[in-house]
Amino acid sequence: MTFNLDTKKHTLRLLHHNVAIVSSGKGEHAVGATVTWFTQSSFEPPYIAMAVKADSRLYEAIRTNKNLIISLVGKDDKSLAGAFFKAQSWDEGTFGGFPAKAHQLGGAILDSSPAWLACKVKTIVEEGDHHVILSQVVDSGIHKEEEKAMCLTETGWQYGG
Repeated sequence: MTFNLDTKKHTLRLLHHNVAIVSSGKGEHAVGATVTWFTQSSFEPPYIAMAVKADSRLYEAIRTNKNLIISLVGKDDKSLAGAFFKAQSWDEGTFGGFPAKAHQLGGAILDSSPAWLACKVKTIVEEGDHHVILSQVVDSGIHKEEEKAMCLTETGWQYGG
């Protein structure tokens, strides 16, 4: 059996992923970054599974604080998603320069997000270069009910393979 790396890369890039800004931490220790590898993994209780780069500031904040905020990115808001390719921080009512509100668990809810979820980390699988974080949804909100969330395949960007 041969394993074709180009075929693997192409096929993995066909998987659909939403785009979100995930944040964790409080005050000057809050950090957020663009994340595309996440999905709902349970109805009851409501769980989200996501993969975060193990050597990132965001991963360290999530591992330390045991919670996270997922602010979905609106379908046409590439400037927001692109701004968080490098980790961003909290600064007096803005997060990475974008209007936001702190959540009581830590992290930030971006005002432009169509909807958001607050989660408590249940377990982390420390395998590979991205560790899998399983978290339980404990709070949520809607800013723009009619707005669709961004899907990575619609952006022309690629992260996977």
